[in-house]
Amino acid sequence: MGAAGRRRLIGVHITLTANTDWYLFNFRRDLARAAVAAGHEVSLVCPGGPYAERLQGEGFEVRTYTVPTDSFSLAGNRRSLAEITAAYQALSPDLVHLHTPICVLLGSLAGSKLEIPYRVAALTGLGHVFTSESMKARVVRPGLRHVFRRELARPGTAVIFPNEADRDELVQARVVEAARTHLVRGSGVDIERFRPRVDANSASRAVGDGPLRILFASRLLREKGIEELVEAFQAVRTDHPDVELWIAGEPYRPNPTSLDEAEVAALGQIPGVRVLGQVDDMPGLLAQVDIVALPSWREGTPKILLEAAACGLPIVATDIPGCQGVVDPDQSGFLVPVRDVQALAQALKALMTDPERRLAFGRRGREIVERGFSTTEVNRATLAVYDQLTRQ
Repeated sequence: MGAAGRRRLIGVHITLTANTDWYLFNFRRDLARAAVAAGHEVSLVCPGGPYAERLQGEGFEVRTYTVPTDSFSLAGNRRSLAEITAAYQALSPDLVHLHTPICVLLGSLAGSKLEIPYRVAALTGLGHVFTSESMKARVVRPGLRHVFRRELARPGTAVIFPNEADRDELVQARVVEAARTHLVRGSGVDIERFRPRVDANSASRAVGDGPLRILFASRLLREKGIEELVEAFQAVRTDHPDVELWIAGEPYRPNPTSLDEAEVAALGQIPGVRVLGQVDDMPGLLAQVDIVALPSWREGTPKILLEAAACGLPIVATDIPGCQGVVDPDQSGFLVPVRDVQALAQALKALMTDPERRLAFGRRGREIVERGFSTTEVNRATLAVYDQLTRQ
């Protein structure tokens, strides 16, 4: 008997689906472990790669599919849909938890075809197609909106949002019914693994005590504000030549705003900039820096900001819903307008020259994540969504 028709209330088979194996390993592995501990069976569907192999090494069954290098490629997305459908058919899950808009779209279509009883869609908007003003995006947008609305209205579907603003936007646009929505604050952070590097009563080191380091850790996409940050850093470095900008992360070719290899190489030629590539040991990296910056254009609940706050680091981010929920303005970090290089540079300089403020911001950030962003709390909330959905 396939997944269709199953209505077990406990011990369901859950399949987590994402558009990179890196995402499942770094952002959803704790959820997978928590689901197993709660008595569920968990399998994973994602593109192949080293992180998929590591997840298999932990005992999870992983099925892979191919992500198109061009997000607008009809043939590439058809192939992805066929491979995701085949993976679900082989796994026969009771519930699929879909992450990122493209996986929500393709996973929902596959789930409908196979009559998978339950679907949980995790959304922070509807993706680049709905924010881009390119001709391709404008052409496909009406059709995709219709498909999203149809799939998210199917019985047995719940939609998780990381913040109220993203939820309200799609409810008001009539893409999703309010009754189907749930608020879960991102993927959380392990507050035992991510801890401050200094005692709460110790003074943060000042400029002159060695190079002060600013960290950007995210995919290398223009929409993450990487270009604005580099420009602001260069302005700041005019007066503070010892400051460094560390960039951790890699491009993501399916996103049209991704930097290419030549652009990444050019970043490494800028004085004071260190390009680190993908970094697995984030606690170790955060222990070596003084400020974390993420001037993104749009976010859900940024994992790097949760990790920074858990490590007692001050934050500079943009004044957008996803960052507003993590940063207490002027108490744990600074929030600046999107794409405002001057404001970004001023915020960085204010933290660079005030070690006591960096320390105070770090303390407040740690309090914030301890109060509501631990993986324990986030996983408990997500498992509650599963339970509520399967008991309807």
